[in-house]
Amino acid sequence: MDTVEITRVAQDPTIDRQPFTPDMRVSHMNDYLICFYDGREIAEYPAWLHTNIDMQLGLCCYVLHRGEKAIIFDTMLYREHIIWIDAYLEQMGVKHVSVINSHWDCDHIAGNFLYKNRDIISTSKTRLKLEANAEMFRTGEIWAMSGDPYYPGVEEVILPNRTFDGRMTLYLDDIRIDLIETFVHQIGHLVAYLPQDQILLAGDACEDTVPFNAPAMTSELPIQLETYRELLGLGAKTVYPCHGRFEVIDGGGYTNEFIAAMLDYNVKLLDRANDEDFLSAPVESFIQPWLDRGVLALHEPYRALHRNNLKIAKQFYGGRSKVSTESLRF
Repeated sequence: MDTVEITRVAQDPTIDRQPFTPDMRVSHMNDYLICFYDGREIAEYPAWLHTNIDMQLGLCCYVLHRGEKAIIFDTMLYREHIIWIDAYLEQMGVKHVSVINSHWDCDHIAGNFLYKNRDIISTSKTRLKLEANAEMFRTGEIWAMSGDPYYPGVEEVILPNRTFDGRMTLYLDDIRIDLIETFVHQIGHLVAYLPQDQILLAGDACEDTVPFNAPAMTSELPIQLETYRELLGLGAKTVYPCHGRFEVIDGGGYTNEFIAAMLDYNVKLLDRANDEDFLSAPVESFIQPWLDRGVLALHEPYRALHRNNLKIAKQFYGGRSKVSTESLRF
């Protein structure tokens, strides 16, 4: 299977999108937190799914639950995903579901339609981005811009109905959930911190192998670096990303070093932007110490994300005075 490049392609409306049943992997991390994971191993799925970079990377969402109540942290990529998850929760006896959207990418909001009469929480900027680009989500054009000509589109674009800026605190019975707007990945991104167990639901702030840096955020990369420093300062004992290795998530999660690895990678993007071989520099040359220590593992599709990050960083920081990163390191 070829790795998808992050580049615009023409949509193909003629494709026969065969239905699929998610081969969902489920991990009950503790008595109130569940991970639902799909992707990476997709050879047995219909071919039209193979061109989606998120399916190649592996993706997941998290559910916090207490009794008959649950909060879903992101609603996945395809309608089949959220229908499968909702059925699982129903079998657990869950009757009341709320949603948190970490940001506005398709793999985090596509299942909102199933909960359109429930609370859906996001930052104000996430709602604005969804509203402004709703037609691109409905038609699937949003994914054609990132290399997938076959994405069917979002069944119904449902906007969050509870929004905030900065911070917001929720409770699910005794579970405190601190939502924190973060300047990483996409404008309006948020993470969820569970202080009682020092757990960070990182959304797309952290990815294994490297983060995906959108142009808007890369243009202000020093602010993104400071955001990673702030996330490190939370002192999380466990970090759960939406794109990572299932075996790590299932085995107890990532440590705070995961955040440090993201910070270090982005520092290197700035430090090396004027190197002659910058655009061809392999991802290993940016993260080798973290690979050696097992904090990260090289997953081949992430080479495409790395190339995308290099191209955008070169656009903003190549051919100019070097950005000082001394105060932004961990």
